[in-house]
Amino acid sequence: MILFIVTFFSFVLDFVFNYYFNNSLFSSLIILTSLILLRSIFKDCRGYYFYCFFVGFLYDYLYTGNYFMNSGMFLIVGFFINYVFLNMRFNIFVSIISIFLSIILYRVFCFLFLFFNGIVGFSFDYLLKSIYCSFLINIIYGILMYYFLYFMCKKFNVKRIN
Repeated sequence: MILFIVTFFSFVLDFVFNYYFNNSLFSSLIILTSLILLRSIFKDCRGYYFYCFFVGFLYDYLYTGNYFMNSGMFLIVGFFINYVFLNMRFNIFVSIISIFLSIILYRVFCFLFLFFNGIVGFSFDYLLKSIYCSFLINIIYGILMYYFLYFMCKKFNVKRIN
């Protein structure tokens, strides 16, 4: 239940930020941050990977129209997130570092995919701007959502992976 609420809320926030603050300091990847924070709820890796792929497909369908591009990108980021949390404890600091690294990974892979398919030209400045403009709002959202999930999991006795 928590999974669906957070996912729905993340999609709505992504829409609001991308619609009202497009190409500004508030360029968001809220759903990507949610993937990081929701990893602690999943007990097995396969379920988490399926969730990453499915959320990426929904993101493609609702926002981009490049079917299976974000499905693949979210799956790659899911592999990275799973690797981080299998080797480190799940806490707020590791989550924030994972948000930074996941945004960089996602933006670089998307940029390279779009560049090699001839959709965008190579611009290192554009890539850097797309990366650093995503940091502020995602870190704020990540901290708030981390504590929200912490208290909701305690309230509903949902086991989290440490």
